Amino acid sequence: MQTPTYADIHNRYTELTTRTARQNNNADGFLETHHVLDIARSLFLSSLLWMALAIIVYTVYSMVAGAH
Repeated sequence: MQTPTYADIHNRYTELTTRTARQNNNADGFLETHHVLDIARSLFLSSLLWMALAIIVYTVYSMVAGAH
């Protein structure tokens, strides 16, 4: 396996920095770049699923414990 040369590393670094600079020049809004609404919706739906699972487990536990 060959190690990359300084020129290869330098080219990759300059490519990354120019790509980042191009992305920073865009006039996108905060919500368009960070997708906060998608994350909040996913968190809410995940919370609903965890609550449903907790209710189901508690119900089954109550039935089993009540049977004895």
